[in-house]
Amino acid sequence: MNHLNKISSSRKFIYVIASIATLFILATAIANVLIQNRINFLYTNVFNSAIKIETHVSKARTAAIISLSNPSGETRKEAWDEISQAELLSIALTEENDSFLMSLIPFDDLSFKISVQTLQQLLGEYRAQFATVLGEKAAPSDSTLKEWNHTYGHISDQNEIIEVELNKLITKQSQIFRFAQLGLVVSSILLTLVAIFIFFRYENQSSAYLRKIEEASNNLAIGSRKATRAEEALHESQRQLNTLINNLPGLVYRFKSDSIWSMNFVSNKSLVITGYTPEQLIDDKEISYYNLIHQDDRKKIFELVQKAIEERKPYQLIYRIKTASGYDKWVWEQGIGIFNDSNDELTALEGFITDVTEQKAVEDQINLQSNALEATANGIVITDKEGLVVWVNTAFTKLTGYTLNEVLGRKTNFLKSGHHPNDYYEYMWTKISLGETWRGEIINKRKDGTEYTEEMTITPVKSSIGEITYYVAIKQDITERKLAEEALKESENRFRGLYENATIGLYRTTPDGQILMGNPTLLKIFGVDNLEELKKMHAEQIYADPTTRNIFQHELELKGRIFGFESKWRRADGLVIYVRESARAINDGDGKITYYEGTVEDITEKKKAEEEIIQAKEKAEKSDRLKSEFLAQMSHEIRTPLNVILNFSSMLKEELQSQVDDELKSSFDVIDMEGKRIMRTVELILNMSELQTGNYSFRSTTVNVTEILKKLRKEFEPIATSKKVLFDITPQGSDVFVRGDEYSVNQIFYHLIDNAVKYTSSGKVAVAVNRTPNNQLYIDVVDTGIGIDDEYFNMLFTPFTREEKGYTRNFEGNGLGLALVKRYCELNNAEIKVISQKGKGSTFRVIFSA
Repeated sequence: MNHLNKISSSRKFIYVIASIATLFILATAIANVLIQNRINFLYTNVFNSAIKIETHVSKARTAAIISLSNPSGETRKEAWDEISQAELLSIALTEENDSFLMSLIPFDDLSFKISVQTLQQLLGEYRAQFATVLGEKAAPSDSTLKEWNHTYGHISDQNEIIEVELNKLITKQSQIFRFAQLGLVVSSILLTLVAIFIFFRYENQSSAYLRKIEEASNNLAIGSRKATRAEEALHESQRQLNTLINNLPGLVYRFKSDSIWSMNFVSNKSLVITGYTPEQLIDDKEISYYNLIHQDDRKKIFELVQKAIEERKPYQLIYRIKTASGYDKWVWEQGIGIFNDSNDELTALEGFITDVTEQKAVEDQINLQSNALEATANGIVITDKEGLVVWVNTAFTKLTGYTLNEVLGRKTNFLKSGHHPNDYYEYMWTKISLGETWRGEIINKRKDGTEYTEEMTITPVKSSIGEITYYVAIKQDITERKLAEEALKESENRFRGLYENATIGLYRTTPDGQILMGNPTLLKIFGVDNLEELKKMHAEQIYADPTTRNIFQHELELKGRIFGFESKWRRADGLVIYVRESARAINDGDGKITYYEGTVEDITEKKKAEEEIIQAKEKAEKSDRLKSEFLAQMSHEIRTPLNVILNFSSMLKEELQSQVDDELKSSFDVIDMEGKRIMRTVELILNMSELQTGNYSFRSTTVNVTEILKKLRKEFEPIATSKKVLFDITPQGSDVFVRGDEYSVNQIFYHLIDNAVKYTSSGKVAVAVNRTPNNQLYIDVVDTGIGIDDEYFNMLFTPFTREEKGYTRNFEGNGLGLALVKRYCELNNAEIKVISQKGKGSTFRVIFSA
């Protein structure tokens, strides 16, 4: 560019400078008015916001106090709304500079911002304390209320501090405004002087210079306008984003993808929700957000987030955090993982967190009420005003068999049993439609078709404007109660029948003996015609011996009841009778006896029969005793000469052995055998006599059963072999022992084995030793002999009885063996059992107690 062009451009530049100076002067005047209005507008709004905050906090406190004394949903909601308004206004204190964008003075006073942040933190603590006060089921403690009032005082003090800071700001920014205004005026004057100087200095070159200036100015204006529009668009977009974020009911965040979720960004609402400012949370300057999560929830929340990240899905969480003031808050979070497009690696977590403490408290209350309804034993049905089912509890399902899914949206007429006319249901619906409660009994039908009786109460539920919206029916199954009532009624009728027709006397008397009631049989026992005559008789007159009544009454008062008390009574005609009486004492609530009631049985005839039986028994016992003594005496008298005969017979046999023939020798054997048989019979009679007379001497000791069986085997095996009968005793591997009398135990198995060998002509006789599952020892004696007839079983253990009698019997014996076995088993606390079939053999089992 040559000099001429420069001069021409300079001329144009002079005009531009002059124009700009003029504009600066004009702008100074306009800015003076606008900025003054801005300051007035801005600080008036800020002052109003500060005053409103204190007003809303005061209203919230008043509503909370009312809610504590008279809890209701409306007062609690009003309190929460006032707190929320105060928090929004506290945020607005730092955002008023966006209300008037033409301001040239920035709103960046640090002291004022710190005061506002302190106020926001106090409001967050006040909300948390507010939730604690209203969330407690019982009346809040004094310490909780004191801390709450203390925070309220801090909020009031902080408002006053903010007002002082605002006054300082007004003074400070007014000074800034004046200096800025002076600067604009001075700049305008300087620009004008420069323009005049250049105008006179470069007059000849002004045209070219002005053209250059104009061209440059045009280019600059175009670029400036583009930049201004882009800047304005960016500023507007940023403003809209900030407004949206700050008006959200929670905080917006961006976490790093590290293990403790460090924050890259968090919105201003972090102060309200957590008690920490964004500056304190970003880059974990004071605490990481992960450490704000309640320690009981951290592991679960971390696992859920990791799972969502792995599945590339958003996540929604509800958990607790610990605020800066130490209070627990419930929060709801929704977020998503942000992944790098190039390598698909997780770069950040972005999402939204909001305070749901109030909703959680309401939800817990609803869950508590729902669980209470579910837990109740009565069936509950809720229908809409048209009668369509909207909810039933578990007790309803147990009562009817229908689940909620099966009845939802249906009318309850599926329960009808057909026992009630339509008028019954029409009356019920008419009454509840008028808003009244209906109560009654209904016979309904279950899902399985069975019928039941229920007691039902239907209550209408009305809206706030008095319109019926729902019906709540409470059902109680009274089927058992109805059956019990019917059974009671039937029992009363049956009792009356039994009372009137009983074969024994029934009565009720006062403790002093006055008769209150008596049935017909009792009248008959006393020999009177009606109850009035019976009532004239007194208990002391009834007993033949008055002392007997005293004994009866004393025992009754002592034990409360008495059974089978026998005494002599005197009838109205003077006849003495025997009675058996059972009675009980009936007490009142204080334990005092109010009356006696009982039964009376006339046992006069029984008493006479008993006396006759006793006399007969005494005679029989005396006869049996004489018989036993006689048998013992006779056995002794027989055994003494019999021993002499057997001894001399043995001596004669030895002396004449070589002098007599075989037939005479066999005669000596017959004498010896029959003599021993008589001797065994005498011994059995003596044993039975000892048992019957009680003279047997029982010696308890440890008895080796195995050893006894071995000895018996040696004794009976030759006899069995001579009859070609297999004989076997199989004891357990080691010796077995029982506690008992050795002689009597030996006799038990001696007689059982003797009978088995005696009555078995072919086959076998076996003795086996075993134990039951509960370790009881038992010994079986089994034979394949003649067996026992069923008709003889009842007499099997009776002394001197045999199945075969007379001189035609095939087997010798006296009928004492099994009788002795039975008695010996009883002495040794053992049990004997028999299984037998005629012609096939018998099994005798002896069981010893463990």
